[in-house]
Amino acid sequence: MAYSKADFRTLTQQLHQSLVAQNGEPLSCQLYATPFSHGSITVEYDNGDQDHHVAEACNIAAVISSIGRILSLPRSNIACEEMSEVLLLRLDVLREYIRAAIETAHKGTYSETDADRMVRRWAGFLKHPSEYVFAHRCLSSTGMTFDPPAIEIDCAFLASWDILKLYERDQKKSDLAHQIVSVNLPSIAKIDAFFKASANHINKLIAANFGIARC
Repeated sequence: MAYSKADFRTLTQQLHQSLVAQNGEPLSCQLYATPFSHGSITVEYDNGDQDHHVAEACNIAAVISSIGRILSLPRSNIACEEMSEVLLLRLDVLREYIRAAIETAHKGTYSETDADRMVRRWAGFLKHPSEYVFAHRCLSSTGMTFDPPAIEIDCAFLASWDILKLYERDQKKSDLAHQIVSVNLPSIAKIDAFFKASANHINKLIAANFGIARC
């Protein structure tokens, strides 16, 4: 299962609801208003003007904006299918940026949610295919039935990976080689849960920075 144009439209709305502020800027830009942002510097230009810059605010905002562009680019269901895995990989970049910003500024305060874990697992699986590269994925999209049935790769399939050692993960992928597999990407509801979790992380980072100022 990949995503359709309708799915991308829904995800665009959900992205804006969770990760775009009322002024139209990505939510992380609100870090500019917080004191003691870890990546804060003041740049002075030749004419004497000064500019306050917060690195994590801009870098996270750039990833949020890029996700929005990915969702707005495809003009057909086929194009959406081709961009579906690219979207998941970009979501993992957002997860990593947010995690790094929180852990660097307030060590030990980042708490991985179920939605974060889901994105991390999918990205890890897609980025490191090992012998999964020899799995027959496209055959399952023909609508035919197979004997034995196609192996289903979904969130439940990946959920057990966190307890496996690296060699065990490679073995699990090698078991997929030369087999017919069916890939069911995370549901729209699960992606929306990730958007909400990311917004919650950012809001907590903003609150934590203000907390330092009050100390």
